[in-house]
Amino acid sequence: MNDPAVLLADEPTASLDASRGLEVVRMLAEEARERGKSAVLVTHDERVLPLCDRVLYLENGRLLEK
Repeated sequence: MNDPAVLLADEPTASLDASRGLEVVRMLAEEARERGKSAVLVTHDERVLPLCDRVLYLENGRLLEK
């Protein structure tokens, strides 16, 4: 990271196997936490959700927190 205020990641695990995908998301979460930054991750891979502090879902054009 180049020290951004917010890290945006759109489907960062899309072309990765399950274990490598989790490793990448863990790394992103750790870097953001250590640097006191925010990270926004867009994904269809629900296996990474336990690594997130907050989860929002896009349903019918609206963001919902469940």
